[in-house]
Amino acid sequence: MDPGSKLLCLVALLPVTFAQTPPAPPSDSPAPPSVDVMADVDPHPDTAVPDPMALIPAPVIAAPPAASPAPATSPTAAKRLFGVIPNYRTDQYQQTYTPITARQKFAIARSDSFDWPNYFLLAGNAVQAQVASKGFTHNGSIEGFGEFYARAFADQIIGCYLTEAILPSLLHEDPRFFRLGTGSFLHRASHAATSVLVVRTDDGRSRIAISELAGNAGVVALTTLYYPDSQSAGGAAERWGMQIGNDMISNFLAEFWPDIKKRLPILKHHTGAPTT
Repeated sequence: MDPGSKLLCLVALLPVTFAQTPPAPPSDSPAPPSVDVMADVDPHPDTAVPDPMALIPAPVIAAPPAASPAPATSPTAAKRLFGVIPNYRTDQYQQTYTPITARQKFAIARSDSFDWPNYFLLAGNAVQAQVASKGFTHNGSIEGFGEFYARAFADQIIGCYLTEAILPSLLHEDPRFFRLGTGSFLHRASHAATSVLVVRTDDGRSRIAISELAGNAGVVALTTLYYPDSQSAGGAAERWGMQIGNDMISNFLAEFWPDIKKRLPILKHHTGAPTT
């Protein structure tokens, strides 16, 4: 090896030759203290870790409101006077007025027209009219009875539908008669009589009973087609007055029929009412 190569090898070995490893610590020197990161943690804590859900306040559920007592209902008016005469347009007097619909007005007229006792009552009216008009035999006996019965039935239907359904629906009037049931006799009797002249409207106000007064006039006008004797002005006025009078009597009976029924011994026994 030439001298130059030897010099290069010597230079390369110099860092290795002079590199010193750090001296080992003497055996009697104390070791550095070790730090225990879990030393400060209490393995048995006195208090448990709080549940996060427990910090959320429980919802307050309000108690349902106490049910209000049901309002007292007034007694229902009888729908048949004496058990046979249809009386569907009568209702008990209302402290707070509740109107009825046009459908309900037509239902009243239908019940007053076609309730089953009517067929027997109209037969009696037909016989009465036939006898009053020149006698039963003179007016055709049994054959003539059918004509008088048809007239009575037509009167019933036209009168009920015109005064209880058609005109009250068009004029927004209430066709019902409101029975008082309490008070003096004169007060209740005057109420029954004036109810054919004063009526309640669907909004609760009071006014002249156009359906009753004009309706009965319309009934007289229509029925003159089969009542030749009432085609005169005098005859028409008489039949109109009789219609109004019949409605007053009907109201009077509707007002006092429950009182009459309580005082008749036979009806007390039939209805189970206590005797006085």
